[in-house]
Amino acid sequence: MPRVLGNMRASLMAGAAMAAILPFSGTAIAGGFFNMQQSTVFNGTAYAGFAAPGSMSISGMYINPALMTQFGGFTTENNFLVVQPTIRIRGVSGVIPPAFGGTLPSGDIAQDALSPASYGVLPLGAGFYAGLAINAPYGNTTKPAMPWGGQLNSMTTKIRTYTFTPSLAYAVSPQLSVGVGVQIQYFKTSLESAAGLGPDPGTIGLKGDGWGYGVTAGVSWLPVEGTAIGLGYRSRIDQDLDGSIIGTPLPNPLRGISTTVRLPDRLNLSVRQRISPDFDLLGSVEWYNWSRIGTSIISGPGLALLPPAVRAGLSSLPLEYKDGWMFSLGGEYRWNQALTLRAGAAYEISPIDTAVRTTRLPDADRLWLSAGLSYEFSERLSFNASYSRVLVKNADLNVQPPFGQPYVGQAKSHSDIFAIGFTTRWTGAAPADLPRAVVRKG
Repeated sequence: MPRVLGNMRASLMAGAAMAAILPFSGTAIAGGFFNMQQSTVFNGTAYAGFAAPGSMSISGMYINPALMTQFGGFTTENNFLVVQPTIRIRGVSGVIPPAFGGTLPSGDIAQDALSPASYGVLPLGAGFYAGLAINAPYGNTTKPAMPWGGQLNSMTTKIRTYTFTPSLAYAVSPQLSVGVGVQIQYFKTSLESAAGLGPDPGTIGLKGDGWGYGVTAGVSWLPVEGTAIGLGYRSRIDQDLDGSIIGTPLPNPLRGISTTVRLPDRLNLSVRQRISPDFDLLGSVEWYNWSRIGTSIISGPGLALLPPAVRAGLSSLPLEYKDGWMFSLGGEYRWNQALTLRAGAAYEISPIDTAVRTTRLPDADRLWLSAGLSYEFSERLSFNASYSRVLVKNADLNVQPPFGQPYVGQAKSHSDIFAIGFTTRWTGAAPADLPRAVVRKG
């Protein structure tokens, strides 16, 4: 057991180091500024079946900690997802005259990123299992070319998160498991806009960071032979941020401002259905409680030192999103004992519409098309790879106060996601002996 614990500690510390060195910093590839990229295997199914038992991947514990009980030994998984988004905005500023660049397009404002996600599960005995997930669940970075027509609304936007989720699961019976966990999350953001006109206008904006806490919970159920159902939940987190007003007109940052960002709950219902001994059909419905985010009021003595017009633009973050939804369908085909193929598609209803859409995050409904594979080199090691093409609906922009300076236009977007990962079974049963075999075999 000491050797197992040492291996677990080394593997998860490596994952944590990768998460710190290579943080998610690209444009969010999901509704709002949520980062969906948490699994190589489920990226290959467009996240169909994410919360259901029966997968060879332990990454489902991210949304449903009860899934830890299907792994018979100490298991770790490291995922590396490369996100390559493209977002281009064209429009007309209601403030900047055309002669000063009021009609200039943004160029590609999206930023490529590497998004790591690491997991570990350790059986404790007597039906109990412990685990740890290390993820970046929220993130967004956009940066337009300068000058451009919307620069008074947005220049550089950065949102980064690091979340550590220790969890505990219990196998009530071979058919039923439950799990709970605690989210420990660090949140950091920086929002900048141009302070004037021209290619080098200076900047004005906000930066802040803070820690927030939440829970996660789930249920795994095998009601009849060939059917597996999972329900997973990650709770809301209220991020209390402390920070500063920043910008080139200021000799020093004006410290002492604060706000609260109300991040959403997330609920996922997933099903895995055996169609034949080698083929499973997967489905998921996921809800995001983005409507709770509302408007974040910014307060602090630093605001009083600003001119009234600048103070009005920095005194709140009026997000006012609606709830988001994602519907996904996919399948897995076991080609032979070593190779598993998978594919999926999903449609996501964005929480952002024209009434609240801004140039910082011109989000819209999207279609996912995904494919992937897993190859088991041995009972101890599996290699996973996947690819997703995300097609985003053209997003109309009609930015009006109080959301920013007047700007009317349209954003066109798409994304490519390439992922690889490794699942390592340090001790215990090989995948064919895991409870997923209950789903696959009669």
